[in-house]
Amino acid sequence: MKSAILSILFSYSVVGLFAQTTLSGKVFNGDGLPIQDATVRLLRLPDSTLIMQTNVSKDGSFEMRALKRGEYIMHYSSVGYISDFSESYTLADGHQTAIPMFLQSTEEAIEAVEVFGKQASIRQYADKMVVDVEGSVLAEGNNVLELLEKTPGLVSDGKGNFSIQGRAGANVRIDGRDMYVSGEQLASILRGLQASEVSKLELMSNPSAREDASGTAGIINIVTKRNAKVGFGGDVFLRAAQGREFHGGLGGGLHYKVNGIDMYVQGTKSYDRTNSHNLTERSFYDQGDLRSFQRQSERKNLDDATFHSVRAGAKYEFADGGILDGSVHWMEGNYKPYATIDMDTWRYPGDVYTERAISNNRFDESFKNWTFNVNYSNKYEGEDHFLKFNFDFAPHGNDYNNRFETDVFHLKQDTKTSTGRTNVQDLSNTTYAGRLDYSRPLADASKIELGWKGTYFFINNDVVNTVLDNGNWIQDIATSNRFQYTQHIEALYAIYSGKYKQFEYQAGLRGEYTFINANQVTLNKKNDQRYFDLFPSGSLLYNLNDNNTLRTSFSSRIERPGDHDINVFRIYEDAYSYYEGNPDLKPEKSYITEIGHGFKNRLFTTLGVSYGRDIINWIIRQGDQIGENLSRPENIGRYLNYSASVMYNQTLSSWWTASHYANAFYNDYSGEIGNVSLDAKGSSWTVNSRHTLQFKYGFRSEISLYYLSGVTTGPSRTDQRYGMDLAAEKKMFGDRGMIKLAVNGLLRNANPQLTSEYGDLKIFYSDFPDNRKVLLSLSYRFGS
Repeated sequence: MKSAILSILFSYSVVGLFAQTTLSGKVFNGDGLPIQDATVRLLRLPDSTLIMQTNVSKDGSFEMRALKRGEYIMHYSSVGYISDFSESYTLADGHQTAIPMFLQSTEEAIEAVEVFGKQASIRQYADKMVVDVEGSVLAEGNNVLELLEKTPGLVSDGKGNFSIQGRAGANVRIDGRDMYVSGEQLASILRGLQASEVSKLELMSNPSAREDASGTAGIINIVTKRNAKVGFGGDVFLRAAQGREFHGGLGGGLHYKVNGIDMYVQGTKSYDRTNSHNLTERSFYDQGDLRSFQRQSERKNLDDATFHSVRAGAKYEFADGGILDGSVHWMEGNYKPYATIDMDTWRYPGDVYTERAISNNRFDESFKNWTFNVNYSNKYEGEDHFLKFNFDFAPHGNDYNNRFETDVFHLKQDTKTSTGRTNVQDLSNTTYAGRLDYSRPLADASKIELGWKGTYFFINNDVVNTVLDNGNWIQDIATSNRFQYTQHIEALYAIYSGKYKQFEYQAGLRGEYTFINANQVTLNKKNDQRYFDLFPSGSLLYNLNDNNTLRTSFSSRIERPGDHDINVFRIYEDAYSYYEGNPDLKPEKSYITEIGHGFKNRLFTTLGVSYGRDIINWIIRQGDQIGENLSRPENIGRYLNYSASVMYNQTLSSWWTASHYANAFYNDYSGEIGNVSLDAKGSSWTVNSRHTLQFKYGFRSEISLYYLSGVTTGPSRTDQRYGMDLAAEKKMFGDRGMIKLAVNGLLRNANPQLTSEYGDLKIFYSDFPDNRKVLLSLSYRFGS
């Protein structure tokens, strides 16, 4: 298949193009550095009619193709810079280069403040929303999991699962590469990655056919920092934070960039300490009658958690425009929390207080993650004519050694029994992925993109459970197992896009062939799945005038059951809670449509509708014994999501800027799970407001406020969450040094809650997390 695709690409590349008129150029700031977010508009003279609009690339360059002959002028603009016009150009057939444009910053000195041009902290593009992290004072001191929990448009359950605009099932990537892990494994990696290593977040709620179809809610891409300065230099940092416990970190990096060579290495080390507690109440029913009630109080302590991360890479730019880039990212983390659980049980009818159980749980969990990447790209005749190749190799490992010991006091008999259980897991997964992308412009201001991607993913999971029997630890054969899982996906895509007058359009089609093999080695049972799916997508952008744009988009997505979803053997979380997979799960499908309006690159509104079927949702139900609860994934028949969002970038004064985001959505789940009907629906709304204040002498502060009313996901409903964070920074040593002070959770609700009702089990959960901390950070940059 690979050779066939290469043949198609080669054959297409030798097809001649019609004669065309092109205009290219570059945009710089006053220091001669590229402006990455500039907008270039082409206006026809003499009436200044808008003909075309484009955004510049990372190096500040742009190119407009297939223009009609005539006289034109260009308008350049970017947030934080003074807009300007070019000289007039008379265009004929062939290529013409515009004189480089240098935009001046809106820097303005007044008595109280100094103002420097700064891009908006939240920006909306045709295909994604971008959240600036590198320029945020408040991001400092958070890990990436905490960062995502406070990101506008996202909802996190704290366990590595994310929703975009209320739609569950977002796919998380780092630098455009899939993580190939999910759930708690992903949460562990995100806890070990610091927000100080991140440049920005890209939220793609309706991705094109160019992207993998996995992720029914869309894609979250975490873009890490990379040096853009020429020469040799580096940085070091030290941070300390105090919540209920003390924790901190340190790190630094080196970079070297000259004559087409760009090399870097960055390393961080951090450690966490925290304590929290929660309350869980469970009501167990039988044919509508209450049979048992539990009240569980849990106290958690994390005294030893360390994380290490090293990123290194090298890039070389060839004289012909080709770029060879290689990188390696290593992460390692270790957690050793412990918890004490007090469990009280009442039996009904009669409201009889029958049992009191005290559990001591100890956990020893670690992970090690590697990602190796090599990619090559070559541009031929401008930004839109290129060939790219990418290869990833990503081995990942998790080790678990958990122990649960419980003393049960039987109050009616005045007796005591002791139980115990250990859970030892060796979990490893390895991924190989390669992709090829080709783009070529056509003669009529359009272009075609073709691509292939192959992914091979293998998991091996060994679980050994033991139980305490008359003072002896013996293996629990019924729950110990070895499970292997293979997933192989081959994908092809084609995208046709172009411009006609004030319209910009794109139509794409992606085909994915999936092969899955689940091997229950212990049971000597294999299950193979093979299927092919087509995923159409499209978008349309209409430039009404210089100030207003309309956009609409459509895409179809899929969520395939993962290894943890279909492994039938049980994994214990504590003495009373466990989960197991469902081998009969079907893939989840979703269809997303959005329409939006943009005004002056400041105000953006979006309306969306999403329909899903066979939704995969983890359902908590009564376990084998009264008092036990079991989590198991099921396919829910139908899901509808209606959403509306508004984003506004505001300049309140020359020293005060703000970004506001509001999102309202309605979730509706319906279907039947076993013999139990599910009809869960609810409305939600979120608000985020971030304010940046720029003062004199290199002093800057930031305030963030957020509110989430609560979210309905399947049979569960979370309660409201809100908070306010405050941070300030001061530049020192000729702007090479920085001191930051931040208070996360200056105002916050300290008691987020959740309710869940399914079948014979009702659950109320109330958490008291360690979500308030004060942080001090010092950093220094040396060299270039």
